[in-house]
Amino acid sequence: MIKLKNLTKRYNNQTVFKDLNLRIDTGQVVGVIGPSGAGKSTLLRCINLLEKPDSGSISIDDQVVTAPHFSTKESIELRQKSSMVFQQFNLFRQKTILSNVTEGLMTVKKLKRPQAVKIAKNVINRVQLTDQINKYPSQLSGGQKQRVGIARALAMDTDVLLMDEPTSALDTELVGDVLDTIKKVIEQNEQQTIIIISHELQFIKDVASRVLFFDQGKILEDGTPEQIFDSPQNPRTQQFLTRYRQQGI
Repeated sequence: MIKLKNLTKRYNNQTVFKDLNLRIDTGQVVGVIGPSGAGKSTLLRCINLLEKPDSGSISIDDQVVTAPHFSTKESIELRQKSSMVFQQFNLFRQKTILSNVTEGLMTVKKLKRPQAVKIAKNVINRVQLTDQINKYPSQLSGGQKQRVGIARALAMDTDVLLMDEPTSALDTELVGDVLDTIKKVIEQNEQQTIIIISHELQFIKDVASRVLFFDQGKILEDGTPEQIFDSPQNPRTQQFLTRYRQQGI
């Protein structure tokens, strides 16, 4: 379970969000939608402390940090509860697919190489890249790079999986393969809590068990996919979705 209590984040004199409260139960697949610049990515990065909140608390299961004063030990313990799929892949360019996936297993989880390789090969197979396992990122398409990013996150076997616009850096023809990969991950999911930020609204409607509409640092609407997409109550949500429907989405 994830709980955010009175979470506040500022950049210089600009408040991204203030006194934000959110609870996500274990095993939920939560889609976060909303306009660009609304603070969605910052929210995700605060959950795993890639961004340091200015105040408030974050808890994942029994691990809690209270901002702004928390120890390095508390930070590490909370980060180990989640893994993240980034917009820009963030792969090690000088390492093969296999080495990119085993890196975290050996450095963070302290696994021996044979065990790390066994886990890595399993998740690489899950994202259908076994035949590319010894290639480097420069030899891969954008879609393949993102699938490596997904495999790397899956290998860590964390309680929480965070996906920050996983298709936003891809050419249009590559988006489908990555979305299919994510869909299979969700279908195979048992107890992992998943949060996905995406502008692929039909995809979010198809895979999420819960949808949040986020704008100007606030959760303006929270409900099932059917409630949010078919019968939105908030005028801003209605406006946002109308614009997308006009574009054929």
